[in-house]
Amino acid sequence: MYRGLILCLALLLTACGQDGGREPFTESRTPPGLSARFLPPEGWTWGLVQAGGFPAQRYGVSAPSTGPLAHIVILPGYGDSAESWFETAAQFNARGYIVWVLEGAGQGGSGRFASGRDVGHIPDMEPDLLGVKALLRTVVPDDGKPVILVGERSGATVAILAAQRGLGGDGLVLLAPWKPAAAGPHDEIASRLGLGGFREPWAAGWSRDQPPPPGGDAYRAAVPRLWQQVNPDLRMGSPSLGGRLAMARGWDQALAALPGLTRPVTMIDAPPSLASACKEPNCRTVPTPAGARGPFLHLQADAARAAWMGAVDAMVARQRAGRLAAEGFAPDHGL
Repeated sequence: MYRGLILCLALLLTACGQDGGREPFTESRTPPGLSARFLPPEGWTWGLVQAGGFPAQRYGVSAPSTGPLAHIVILPGYGDSAESWFETAAQFNARGYIVWVLEGAGQGGSGRFASGRDVGHIPDMEPDLLGVKALLRTVVPDDGKPVILVGERSGATVAILAAQRGLGGDGLVLLAPWKPAAAGPHDEIASRLGLGGFREPWAAGWSRDQPPPPGGDAYRAAVPRLWQQVNPDLRMGSPSLGGRLAMARGWDQALAALPGLTRPVTMIDAPPSLASACKEPNCRTVPTPAGARGPFLHLQADAARAAWMGAVDAMVARQRAGRLAAEGFAPDHGL
């Protein structure tokens, strides 16, 4: 109990002087000398969705030059932003997909819940779920094309819980679903005292000296850091006490929800606990792509990227075949 009081006092002192902006951030500066393949796809457009009175979430969208085959909705993991997905979005556009990237609540260019711009804080999973609902039901057009949710790391938790609620999407592809750190012993009491928006005073914030995430392609793995260096609003350090609690609880909820999902799910590089909850025929697991280093599958070398992007293609083909069959067409028409 004494340690808990000491922590709360430290948090109150840490709160003094924190005045990070809470407003969303929609336009980013391009890092100097960045390779053209990491620039925004042609026609890339930013937007905001807001639901439930929570801070607005930033999304981006780009479309193919031909008639689209499907909508791919990417839910990045903790600390990530749409900028690190530009290359992937352009490649999916070339495959005939409209690509949407919805950044996490309280992260990337989305509005913040707490002071301290680089503190990842959400009160619970509700803001993320309502953000997905707002995007899928009011922004993504209902044009008869399949909608595939691609949840990456902590974004996989959001995708599973959104599917459980029936918020939209015809299938899920989960990339290296991330089991977050367990909630700390004082996270809940700090949240009850209104201090959940602060992280422990000794927890790490964003730093220029922090190494890039592991990846099979060193330059590709460094790209997110380049965007963060020239755009302070995109920087993210350790989560808040309340954010850590929310993510831990969200994981437990997703673990319980997965076996009951009726939408098809493909999980790539899933931890054992989640893989064991994945049951055929609706859910299938795929091992880590050969040559992948670390959980950031969109930052890997070309061969590893081709493997998981192929899983998205397979999900699209499956959904298109089902729709065509339901309309009386042979499954191989138009795929």
